[in-house]
Amino acid sequence: MTSGDVVTLAYTTVPGAGSAGCLGAIEYNGYIYWATQSRLHRIAIADADGQWLNVVYNWATFTVTDSTYHPMCIQQSATGPELFIGDGYLVAGVDHNGTVRASILDIATPHRISAMAPYELDVVIGTYVSDNVNRASMIRWDTVSTAWNIDDPIEESGINAFMRDDNYLYVNAGKVGRWYYYDGQKLQPLSRVPGTFSSSSTGVVYPYSVGNYNGVPIFGFSNEAGNPAPQGIYSLGGYSSSYPKALSLDWVISEAVTSGVQIGAILVLDGIIKVAWTDGTDNGIDKLDTTTKYNGAYFTTKKLFIENREDMKTLGEVAAYYDSLPSSTGITFSYKVNGGSYVAMTSVTNTTINQVRAQLSVPEIGSLQVKVALTTSSNNSPTIEAVTVTMR
Repeated sequence: MTSGDVVTLAYTTVPGAGSAGCLGAIEYNGYIYWATQSRLHRIAIADADGQWLNVVYNWATFTVTDSTYHPMCIQQSATGPELFIGDGYLVAGVDHNGTVRASILDIATPHRISAMAPYELDVVIGTYVSDNVNRASMIRWDTVSTAWNIDDPIEESGINAFMRDDNYLYVNAGKVGRWYYYDGQKLQPLSRVPGTFSSSSTGVVYPYSVGNYNGVPIFGFSNEAGNPAPQGIYSLGGYSSSYPKALSLDWVISEAVTSGVQIGAILVLDGIIKVAWTDGTDNGIDKLDTTTKYNGAYFTTKKLFIENREDMKTLGEVAAYYDSLPSSTGITFSYKVNGGSYVAMTSVTNTTINQVRAQLSVPEIGSLQVKVALTTSSNNSPTIEAVTVTMR
């Protein structure tokens, strides 16, 4: 559901040593900084035009030279705003005077800094150890001390990305789409991308593949192996605090594929979402068309369990109450009981009370999920206000 605005990636950096891939980038104090494996490069914002003249390559050299991670964040330090950069087990930094410090904090091997973000007056640091070691850490550091303040180990292989929701901080960790909420000391389970995950089917959210669009957190879910879940740009939010937070796949890349996709970065600026992606064959930067409706979009209820499985229930009715149901659009239902497959339901529309209802007597239900799908027409789509499920 993207527009045709696709730009081929063409600008590359040739560093003095190490690999050339960009492992972190940020705007700070009048410059754009970006990191390759062993070098930090920069250019004045005024020169960051179509020609990119006056680039200062190899402006600084990293100590550890991590080949995968150089996350960056800006936070107030004792002397003013400072740029902090992860470099393996070290935190490096650039202060507002342009002074480079190669080693401000040592988190100790085998941990590697995989993600960073400002948090209140501190910096939070996510670590990675190994795909085969579920012992990542969430570290909180005051930017001044030579040791961190709080460390919360977590049974995940690594912390991938931080995502903001106003004053809240969400954390993506591991390879099976899990999101956590950070309460300032501990990580609390929040949500998970639905999918079929295993040791050979994994996915990830990259550190810069997060954003906030119209007050709702968004993130790019990328395939790592086996395509365990559809890839694209998801949202995790709600209409207000009175509504539960919903996890939704809202947009796909301009190639209109949801498998074999990696989304490296998301930028939200003045209500425009731009997404950097690759599908293994092509690379591009999309400007998303957020107004185009996606035909066949659907949502599902959480799995509902009958507390006493010996006292199974019967499904009586599923109903959707709509605000609008444009001509040639539709709302359809299907159900899944006791871990089976989805079965379509026949529905009728009551235009007097703006209701689409399906009645079907389905007995012996121990667990139930309901799917509600939307049919669009000429970029028009139904608007649903509420869904009810009646059990007997």
